[in-house]
Amino acid sequence: METTTGALNTKNTGTTSILNTWSNPVRVEVNEVGESIEMIYKQTSMITYTFYPSPPPEVRVFKIIYSCVDGKWNKSEPIFGKIVPLQDEYYEFED
Repeated sequence: METTTGALNTKNTGTTSILNTWSNPVRVEVNEVGESIEMIYKQTSMITYTFYPSPPPEVRVFKIIYSCVDGKWNKSEPIFGKIVPLQDEYYEFED
């Protein structure tokens, strides 16, 4: 069962509750690579600090790779990367 309390999402897994401190993912890019599709997402931390000056919220990026094998779609686990700022930002991932 997943519930939302204020700005934080919690997931009850029986005797353990998991606190999700990240926003819903926002898809920022879709790439076709050979026989697979990469979808790149960004999430923003929902943790706020109570001291001044507080740092900006942390942003993370991840990709999920979809590939078709023997007529069935496979979905990878999220592959986290880092944001590399330039004139336009792009994303690097460790495979």
